[in-house]
Amino acid sequence: MNKKSLSLLIIIFCFVTGLSSAQQLEEKRLKIEITVKDGNKSITSGVRTATFSFTRPAAASDTSQKNYFLSIDFEKQDLNLLRAFAKSKNGLDGQLTMVDIYGKAPSRKFEFKGATLDALSDQLNGDYSSSYFSLNCSLVIIDGITIE
Repeated sequence: MNKKSLSLLIIIFCFVTGLSSAQQLEEKRLKIEITVKDGNKSITSGVRTATFSFTRPAAASDTSQKNYFLSIDFEKQDLNLLRAFAKSKNGLDGQLTMVDIYGKAPSRKFEFKGATLDALSDQLNGDYSSSYFSLNCSLVIIDGITIE
């Protein structure tokens, strides 16, 4: 193989590797955190992904049913957060925030009231661990807009 071909191959390899690294850095530019109020203290934990869903009750007169759900995938289990949800009888209030660390995308804020732990899943693996909460909330406010 001549020097010209080898040089071209090395340049292409470096270019592809650089693109791959840039994409990995791009994924981590958003910081997502959950903060809940447990009595007089606040608990904050890092979040990998979060999903909000809302459904209307089948009967218009049924307002006792909670229809606000937050599904949260944590980077690691936060025992203080788990303890707070496990001992809470009336639910916890808090917020989920998303911030672009480069300041280019707008921040997002999901406030929730009366959140109770509806489901919990922990995944443990030799290379990977994850914790997943499904929260049932009495009210959710997205970027200042109350969802009713």
